[in-house]
Amino acid sequence: MRLLSLFIVILLFIPFLLQAEHAFFVIPHGPVYKHIGLSSPKLRYMRLKFGERVEVEGEYVHGSITWYQCSKDVLQFYLPEVYVVKEPKGIGFDDEGNIPIGREVVDRWHSLPLFYRPSDLVPIPQQCKASGYEKRELLLRREAAEVFTKIIEDAQRDGVNIRVLSAYRDARYQSALYARAIGRFGVLQMGVAKPGHSEHQLGTTCDLTSDEIGNRLSTEFEGTAAYQWLQDHMYLYGVSMTYPKLKGKALGYMYEPWHYRYWGQWRWEQIRSTYGLFLVR
Repeated sequence: MRLLSLFIVILLFIPFLLQAEHAFFVIPHGPVYKHIGLSSPKLRYMRLKFGERVEVEGEYVHGSITWYQCSKDVLQFYLPEVYVVKEPKGIGFDDEGNIPIGREVVDRWHSLPLFYRPSDLVPIPQQCKASGYEKRELLLRREAAEVFTKIIEDAQRDGVNIRVLSAYRDARYQSALYARAIGRFGVLQMGVAKPGHSEHQLGTTCDLTSDEIGNRLSTEFEGTAAYQWLQDHMYLYGVSMTYPKLKGKALGYMYEPWHYRYWGQWRWEQIRSTYGLFLVR
């Protein structure tokens, strides 16, 4: 009977052990917790840094926050889901190690490999940068850079000023922005994507602005001629606005009239014909 009981216990624990997932800590540095809950005691002798690998062995919901039971070496601890990104599975890469444009799946629930960096990043032309950003290195994948450059040039010919404020961001830089947003608005903030979950890491996404609003990043962009030009023309270039109004709950992020992603012409036409103009996920 004792042997039978032991056998049953082993069978119950095998699925749990097999479900352990590789993951990474994604804020610049921070504590680990002895128990579930942000007010629970922290392990005084252990702090994690960005990019450190942990194993996720369990998942629990506490209030509005999902918690992971984690391990590193022989230590067991808990981390809120907002501090961790799981290693994604089943991502297809081309011969250069890039994810084909238009086939990337990244949002609040699906991540890229944390250290993914496209191999074909190129600087965008100086004349495409917003005033005050001329000395910043703004990178995009080569194909996306050509498309956004054409958008800006075509708009300029129509008398409309559009410029780029932000383009490719790696996960480490995103980590600093993310930690700052959590510090200001709390762990449930919806304004900055978790590292690994940002479209900016694709190298096909830009934050756009205009001299009509002083080249700022602002929802006031929606009242500009630049914004209206984009709404009228962006689909011609295979580009869409990722976070439209009234989609916050569905997409997990607040409205961003400045955030535009290049999908590739063929892929965007496929999405539009299948799901409709405003569904971009």
